[in-house]
Amino acid sequence: MALLQLFLRPVVRFAARVTAGGPAVAAATILHRAGALPRNRGLERLVRDDALRGRDGRGQDCIASFVVGVMRCLC
Repeated sequence: MALLQLFLRPVVRFAARVTAGGPAVAAATILHRAGALPRNRGLERLVRDDALRGRDGRGQDCIASFVVGVMRCLC
């Protein structure tokens, strides 16, 4: 049960950040970090570097980092 709580909080924060900033911005940022976003100015304008930061603005979001790592393995 304790592991579920440790995993659930970051997932909820990540989901809230995705819905607040827009799914297109989150997808473009994750694809850009994974190196899978094609070179297109229209798509690169959607990339926000602060979208993957933690809630305090200093650290990295562990769920977003995990998703980027999986995308790097797949692409």
